[in-house]
Amino acid sequence: MSLVERVVAQFARPTGFFGNIVGFIMAHRPSNLERNEWAISLLNLQPSDRVLEIGFGPGVTIQKMSEIVIHGVIWGIDHSEVMFRQASKRNKRAISAGRVRLVLTSVSQLPSFDDPFDKILAVNNVQFWDNKTDVLRRLREQLCTGGILALVHQPRIPGATEDDATEAGERFTHYLETAGFKDIKVERKMMKPVSTVYVQGRNLQ
Repeated sequence: MSLVERVVAQFARPTGFFGNIVGFIMAHRPSNLERNEWAISLLNLQPSDRVLEIGFGPGVTIQKMSEIVIHGVIWGIDHSEVMFRQASKRNKRAISAGRVRLVLTSVSQLPSFDDPFDKILAVNNVQFWDNKTDVLRRLREQLCTGGILALVHQPRIPGATEDDATEAGERFTHYLETAGFKDIKVERKMMKPVSTVYVQGRNLQ
């Protein structure tokens, strides 16, 4: 396996030396920052919201959201010890203040949360989930009535095209509908090297 292949393979679950490199890339690559800031803007966060991010990576998105959610709380889960350490360091002040809570676990093993969430966000990690519809059903149970879940994806596979982004939007819409979400909304942002799609569903039950 080449050096590039080793680094790319780390994006699913960063570990060790190469995992730290991946975390740096995630935190500094311009397209990542643009994509995540766009997703945050669509969430329409409120100062008192309760938010959960699935797969927080190096914690950049949580850091950005914590600048808006100043009276609520932001939870994050990630199954990478490397990402947990990076995100904990990046959000040290908000964690100390009790406004951010990070948990080292996978989406298939959700921890116990004290109250329902207003918003749940997952950026570029749904493709790594097992039993996606079942996971989304369990996540919907963690939302308050009217709460939203957003799946955001920018295809990063070699040779990705605009058709891949379109197909991802259609696939995520199907997952959300099957899991019982309503009022599905799909947004698209033209980016380089390929567009990002944002698919949002609402818990109305």
